Amino acid sequence: MEPGSRIVYLMRGLPACGKSHKATRLAGQFGVVLETDEYFYSQVGNDPWHYDYSDDLLPAAREWNLQRFREAIARGVSPIVVDRGNGLNSETRVYAAFAVEHGYEVQLAEPDSSWWRELRVLLKYRQYVADELFDAWARKLAAATRHDHRVPAETIRRWMAAWRYDLTVAEIVSTD
Repeated sequence: MEPGSRIVYLMRGLPACGKSHKATRLAGQFGVVLETDEYFYSQVGNDPWHYDYSDDLLPAAREWNLQRFREAIARGVSPIVVDRGNGLNSETRVYAAFAVEHGYEVQLAEPDSSWWRELRVLLKYRQYVADELFDAWARKLAAATRHDHRVPAETIRRWMAAWRYDLTVAEIVSTD
């Protein structure tokens, strides 16, 4: 990264594949990681080590994280790492468009764990892969999240079906 350049990384990937680990490395010493799930640790309940998720609070959590993002942009923080699934959706578009409008470069980033590398190839060539293999991966990832985020296998499987391996920032920003 050039001195003085400002960058936003949009983390992409499925639960339990290493997004948060990669996000922390990308943020480095001077950046910030912004994760919607943090709301359920820091803004809900009395124990910051307990994930108090509620579907009813998800809109508030998303708005809370977006506000933190806007504040980081206003302060000129760089890099900013948005640790979410970041697919082709209106939520991701809001982050990307706001960053671009404020002079930030936006890049997509994915985990580099062995789990993710293997799964990403399977997702890319999903038309040649048996559904049972994706079902097994969904169960494995759901089990890996059972102590914190508790993402059901059915939800992960739905995200797998919608995964776009070739998604670009330009597509995200131009989506209406």
